[in-house]
Amino acid sequence: MRKLLLSALLIVVAVAASAQTKPQWIYKLPKAKNNTYRFVMESAVANSENEARTQSIARVFQQTGNRLGQPVNTAEINNAVQRGDNFAVLSSTFNIPTNKVCEWTERLPNGTYRVYVLCQVAESANIKMDAPAYNECNVNQEFKDGNALLKSMFIPGLGQIGKRHYVEGTLSLLGEAGLVGAGTFCYLSAHNKLDVMRSEDVSYADFSRARDDYNRLRDASYVIWGAAAGLYVYNLFRAFTMQPKYTDGISFSPVILQDERAVTAPGVAMRINF
Repeated sequence: MRKLLLSALLIVVAVAASAQTKPQWIYKLPKAKNNTYRFVMESAVANSENEARTQSIARVFQQTGNRLGQPVNTAEINNAVQRGDNFAVLSSTFNIPTNKVCEWTERLPNGTYRVYVLCQVAESANIKMDAPAYNECNVNQEFKDGNALLKSMFIPGLGQIGKRHYVEGTLSLLGEAGLVGAGTFCYLSAHNKLDVMRSEDVSYADFSRARDDYNRLRDASYVIWGAAAGLYVYNLFRAFTMQPKYTDGISFSPVILQDERAVTAPGVAMRINF
């Protein structure tokens, strides 16, 4: 029984450890310190990390050029990026003042790579950019909210709820309560059977039946409590590492729509966040 519980706990820990936490700027762009520049973020998927990075950088210049009213040739951008031109050269060549601030790589389950690139873009080529020291590029230290961890230590799921993951937080709370309650019920029922076994006037048949029920209920309580312990550990891991949701409900926002032929047009998008 101990080996079974240990194996279950190890599986839960392994699954939790395999989860990746994306940096905050992927979900919500940082605010500029002044109104002379903006932040943009692009991503691309490719078979190699270098290829994905190249495509992301090319998309940065293509999209920012369109947003600033300076359309650029996609083929020329791709060729320049593939040559290895740095951001200063690319900015000068295409007259798009852009500075790379952050980069983050994600290994996808199918073996491909997705590279996210965060850039600072000036509103005009005549504006001198003031690139901030954006310390949140190191994703491994992000979203480790000590308050969320402390909340989930006392009430499982409360940390997730505080980060606006309401469904997961509620399920964690209900699941933990259900497992603890079921384990306690089995344990108390087992001890009721033990009282029957200790009765002076119990028959041999009733004693044997009560003994079998006692062993079954006792083992079931241990298994259920072990599952509750595993869920509790996983709940703490999620509260400690998961990224918060920044917006809720339904919102409308102007966007640049793009099709497969890289044709862009202004439009309005509706976003529903849960």
